[in-house]
Amino acid sequence: MAIVINGSGTITGLSVGGLPDGTVDAGTVASDVATQAELDAHGITTAQTAAVNSIISNELVTGGMVSEYSSGGVMYRAHVFLNSGDIAFAASKSVDFLLVGGGGGSAGAEGYQGASGGAGAGGMVVGTSQTIAAGNYSIVVGSGGAKNTSVSAAGSAGGNSSFNSIVATGGGAGPDYGTDGGAGGSGAGGAEANRAAGASSQNTYSGTTNVTGYGNAGGAGANYSSGTTGSGSGGGAGGAGIAGNSGTAAGGVGRANDFRTGSNVTYARGGNGVAGSADNSSDEAANTGNGAHGVSTGSGGNTNSGNGGSGIVVIRYAL
Repeated sequence: MAIVINGSGTITGLSVGGLPDGTVDAGTVASDVATQAELDAHGITTAQTAAVNSIISNELVTGGMVSEYSSGGVMYRAHVFLNSGDIAFAASKSVDFLLVGGGGGSAGAEGYQGASGGAGAGGMVVGTSQTIAAGNYSIVVGSGGAKNTSVSAAGSAGGNSSFNSIVATGGGAGPDYGTDGGAGGSGAGGAEANRAAGASSQNTYSGTTNVTGYGNAGGAGANYSSGTTGSGSGGGAGGAGIAGNSGTAAGGVGRANDFRTGSNVTYARGGNGVAGSADNSSDEAANTGNGAHGVSTGSGGNTNSGNGGSGIVVIRYAL
């Protein structure tokens, strides 16, 4: 990114240190780039040049839904992606980012009696102070995993969210009766009877400075006909799922983040495990990354499963 001086030595649309109107060029043609010596000849100081380039750098980041807010005494601009899209940087920039994968969908209960496991939450990745080179970048927002109303098939895993080769993995698929929980960003809970939970497959990015991936395993399913019953819950970005316990096994907790608005929002909660007769599963809210709740029945015919919540990507920087 560079500024270009027109015939009158001015810069279009910017008022910095008393500069009048003129032209700005966002191109990269070498002959168009004004050196500091050329700027000096027009009476434009180094400080004014830096101020202009700062304005241009901020204005020429495009993509997503753009908003500004103050947090901790710092003004931020956030680019929020609720669906897949693109973001363009005219100059290299230090940014923070949040990626949440889509949560898994759940399955219907077994045809006569039984409980399907809670789905896993989408994985969550948080990066701070990451330098992004100038260029265009694809943003992928993972879809929520689809529910399955069959009594003999699992739900679907959530979709991955990604930016600049960083991936928040979609949540594990909620299992149908008698099936292990699916692996994913966070793993799904195991179904009745005594089925294993799904593991977390989220990359933790332990080798990348100031980037951390979050995901947890689900909880195991319990017994079917005697003793402790019920399915396990899905893992969340903030904690693992819990094993079936003859009641509602609460989904693994999510994790809070404030990059979107400056106020904390909790994302990526695992789906509940259930027991007995629980037909209150429903679709999870969009852009939460939440896993859908399991379903159980004591009399058959309960296929009221739910879709997982889609993911979200937020990129912010200080103004």
